[in-house]
Amino acid sequence: MDAHKYDASSIKVLGGVEAVRKRPDMYIGDRGVGGLHHLVYEVLDNSIDEALAGACDEITVRIQVDGTCSVEDNGRGIPVEMHKDVKLSALEVVLTTLHAGGKFDSDSYKVAGGLHGVGVSVVNALSEWLEADVYRDGHHYHFECERGKRRGPMEVIGTTTKRGTKITFKPDEQIFGELDFNSDTLLKRIREMAYLNAGLKIIFRDDRLKKKEEFKFDDGIKAFVTHLNEGKNVLHSDVIYMKKEDGEAMLSCEVAMQYNDAYNDNVLVFANNIRNIDGGTHLSGFRTALTRTMNAYARNNNLLKEGHATTGDDLREGLTAVVAVKLADPHFEAQTKVRLTNPEVGSFVETVVNEQLGHYLEEHPSDAKRILNKAIQAAAAREAARKARELTRRKGALGNANLPGKLWDCASKERATTEIFIVEGDSAGGSAKGGRDRTIQAILPLRGKILNVEKARLEKMLGHEEIRTMISAFGTGIGTDEFDVAKCRYGKIILMTDADVDGAHIRTLLLTFLFRQMPVLFDRRMVYIAQPPLYEVRSKGKKKSEYVLTENEMRRRMMERGLEGTSLAIREGMAAAEQTDGAPKKAPTFQIRKLTDEQFSELVRMLADAERIVGVLDRRGITFTKFHQAHYDGEKLPRFVIRYQGREEAYYEAADYEKRLDEIGEGKRLAAENGDEAEESHVMAEELHEVARINQIGERLRSDFNLDLNDFLLTEEKTESGESLPTKFQLIHGDDMYEIASLGGICPGIRQIGGKGIDIKRFKGLGEMNADQLWDTTMNPATRTLLSVRLDDAGEADRLFSILMGDDVEKRRKFIQDHALEVQNLDV
Repeated sequence: MDAHKYDASSIKVLGGVEAVRKRPDMYIGDRGVGGLHHLVYEVLDNSIDEALAGACDEITVRIQVDGTCSVEDNGRGIPVEMHKDVKLSALEVVLTTLHAGGKFDSDSYKVAGGLHGVGVSVVNALSEWLEADVYRDGHHYHFECERGKRRGPMEVIGTTTKRGTKITFKPDEQIFGELDFNSDTLLKRIREMAYLNAGLKIIFRDDRLKKKEEFKFDDGIKAFVTHLNEGKNVLHSDVIYMKKEDGEAMLSCEVAMQYNDAYNDNVLVFANNIRNIDGGTHLSGFRTALTRTMNAYARNNNLLKEGHATTGDDLREGLTAVVAVKLADPHFEAQTKVRLTNPEVGSFVETVVNEQLGHYLEEHPSDAKRILNKAIQAAAAREAARKARELTRRKGALGNANLPGKLWDCASKERATTEIFIVEGDSAGGSAKGGRDRTIQAILPLRGKILNVEKARLEKMLGHEEIRTMISAFGTGIGTDEFDVAKCRYGKIILMTDADVDGAHIRTLLLTFLFRQMPVLFDRRMVYIAQPPLYEVRSKGKKKSEYVLTENEMRRRMMERGLEGTSLAIREGMAAAEQTDGAPKKAPTFQIRKLTDEQFSELVRMLADAERIVGVLDRRGITFTKFHQAHYDGEKLPRFVIRYQGREEAYYEAADYEKRLDEIGEGKRLAAENGDEAEESHVMAEELHEVARINQIGERLRSDFNLDLNDFLLTEEKTESGESLPTKFQLIHGDDMYEIASLGGICPGIRQIGGKGIDIKRFKGLGEMNADQLWDTTMNPATRTLLSVRLDDAGEADRLFSILMGDDVEKRRKFIQDHALEVQNLDV
């Protein structure tokens, strides 16, 4: 722990926050989902900096049910004393003044990710409200702000034994179009931070999903490399680890690396926990030392044949590595911190790797030989690929002068405005050719599915006709030696495949090829996915059609059409149909209650949510009707299920569920000790996060609508003569009335009403569309929808491509099982 006193005098003031709300893009990148999550990262980075200073070992990030976010650490707490320059508490200065913070004071933070003092003050300015709780010197301090300005003075709430800072904020809907935090997006960043800070515990809680995860990696970046190599076959079991600190220069370097049998490298570099996606001096220092040290070892041990040599690219083939440096005064190429420029860092990393990697190779000769043999094979493959390129070039397959015959090129040569559509099949290609704008749009139809390049070297790829055709059409060349994005003949590369399983598979193969062989295209935002419609909707008697992109959008439109002019009547106090003295059943008696339009809309919104959740439970193998009948206690359904020895046990509270799991575990342990195989039954335990939302809906049904979850189970009754008896619910649309037996039938009934008077056609493929339709829906720049394919996390993308497109079937099966419930559109 640093002896320097961290108090109000540590906070340096450089400016105000007035301009932030006017131009938020300057500070957080954009006003979309990326900018929204950037707010969390800014607050989290402050807590991480406390950990770097040695003052914090636990951080909690929590998303509340109302969409607010809080980040709490057990660090020193933001100073609260009066600031001498501005006569305000230091806490208020930090939160309400731009370019104010402790990072400008090198005694308070030796190293830090936040350098400009804009982090938490920007979060404050872009939040509807923000509250700060500081636990410091035995007291609890509280301060509130609204859209960047304080609501009142800082207050002392009371005494406490805690220490640290808790920032809670709600993003401002006046700034952001989307206010819904994504758990997976946050978890990815949180996991990365835990890897980079060995021993730091970061807890993530999402109260919306009743989800809690903890991350603590004592092995730090060694565990990170193991994670990145998931799905790959490694060449050596140990992760090579190097570390060195220079207290005088205030520099430290950590390197973890491991080779696998793939053909691509994945090297991630960080400076003060900040990912530098464009590398920098630490990356160049690592590469230089790696090449020099490996080649020196190979020469000294006679592993290289005379006249042969391995390049840096050869020696990095199959390498997964993380390089993390920490320094007092980092310099970056831009505000986004994508490239580190400190020259002293490059030489420091180079020295560390030269020394310690050399020692490792000498001490592990069998591992060293496997690594070098792979590099030698890569060098041989590189030479074979060069010869293959020369051969295909002589045949005209890769040259710009001889474009592929199947390419329908565009007239314009202006790259910024031109685009090429990679189309699935000749039929769709014909429609695209007929509907395109010939000036700026080129069409390249591909036949069948291209080679899966995940496990293929360059010479094998060049033997595949469809891949050669794409390379020739793009004009960029291929491979690290020849690829040149500046030579790309088109500004946009648009993948246009059918909206079915085969189309998705072809799209995935194309993305794999582009990611592995032309990743710069993603960095330049040149890769897009076309969004052809799934449905054509035409009102009867009208010629003009509307087009709908997705199944969910189609359901939403049918709901909107069905709700127009529709009301809901609820028959209350229904007595059961009676039968006396053998006479036919008499109709039940009841009273009718009608919902207001506002009540009806809210009820439908809740029921649509319930319908979605029931679908998720069904994919889990849980039939909602049976589950409800077996376990509903009149107020709620159980959130925890254990299947054991042929029985299904349900638990409403987490404590009871965990107690039962402990009992089963103890029973299995005792049975194993006694050699009792009968106890070796498989235990399947699940927390049903979806049920929490169903229970919330049940509470709303009771409190706001005088209904109950039991109303989902109602069925239609009939008289003995077969006539239908009145149901509890009735949809009224004009003169038409629709009897609805249960709550679960209301949404389908509304969609049925919404479908009246229209013809709906579902497209099975692009080839079903004529040229005009394809132009109007998918290719016209003025009306189409394109998805831009971004590469936000190259390391994670590399890991996922390896799992999903590699040879490890078990890893792929596990990934599919883990993420099966997230599927929204499944074509079976």
